[in-house]
Amino acid sequence: MLQWLTRIFGRKPKKTSTRDEVHLSEEGVYYLSWMSRSLQWPTLWPWPVVLEFGLSVHQAIYPDPWFGDYMEAEWFFTVDHDGRPQRFFFDIEYFSVDSLPVILADKLSGFDKEALRDGWKQYRAGLRNFKGAGQWLAWQSEGFAWQESVETDAKEA
Repeated sequence: MLQWLTRIFGRKPKKTSTRDEVHLSEEGVYYLSWMSRSLQWPTLWPWPVVLEFGLSVHQAIYPDPWFGDYMEAEWFFTVDHDGRPQRFFFDIEYFSVDSLPVILADKLSGFDKEALRDGWKQYRAGLRNFKGAGQWLAWQSEGFAWQESVETDAKEA
């Protein structure tokens, strides 16, 4: 029966996901996104170029048409891309604060899972917890600090 239906209607084409994908391995962080698919970014970020890992809880950029403004949360990595820090965010559903991949602690020495718990509590407090916005770092590369932009420095001068 299935073969007969397949002949009549044909096979469904494989769907290509538009959702970003993150995979952690011994080599590094595999990040597949529209940026990497368009060849503007590498798909593999080796562990030595990873500068930060954390959790961001923030107001959604686009309000829901029926619900209005709401909060969302995303995990993020900051990586060294062409000598400049670049941050990429990915879906909160990839991990839970209680079930973070062991490889993070193995590859990022000094990884502090407990630092994420406050952010996780803010995220779990509800979609309207606007006072809970913030970023929580579980790990930051030694010596790394965000520098103010040149534009900001020029305005102050």
